[in-house]
Amino acid sequence: MSARKLQSYFGATATLAALAGQAERVRALQQHWEQVAPSPLAQMCKVSGLQDQVLVLYANNGAIAAKVRQLAPTMLDKLKKRGLEVTAIQVRVQACFLAPEQKPIKTLRLGSAGVESLRQLAGRLEASPLKQALERLLERHAK
Repeated sequence: MSARKLQSYFGATATLAALAGQAERVRALQQHWEQVAPSPLAQMCKVSGLQDQVLVLYANNGAIAAKVRQLAPTMLDKLKKRGLEVTAIQVRVQACFLAPEQKPIKTLRLGSAGVESLRQLAGRLEASPLKQALERLLERHAK
C-alpha cells in the first residue's frame, strides 16, 4: 500500500470535501480576524464561522466578550474593507480551561560585592530568623 498525503483523503467523499471546505473558510476568517482585531483580543477569541453574514466568535471569558462587543462596529468596518460580507458580530463565551503559557522564571544573581556585603552582615548579626534567612540565601547563591 502506498502512502498518500492526508489532503488527498479530504476529497474522497462529498462529506469530507464539504468539511475540508468549511475548515478552510473558518481558517481564512480567523486570519482576517487576527489582522483586524487588537492583538490581545485576537488571541483570546476564535472564529466559529460565518452564518447568514454574521461572524460568530468564541471568547475565552466574559470580559473579552464584552470588549469585542464594544469594538464590534469598528471591527465590522475593517472586515468590510477587506471584502468580507459581514453585517454583524456575535460573541459567545466559551471558557478556555487550558493553563496559560508559563513565563520563564527569572534567575537573578547577586554580584560579588553584594554577596560579600550580605556575608559580612550575616556575620555581625546575632542568631535570629534574619540571620538564618541570609545564610540560606548565601547557600543558594553559592550553588
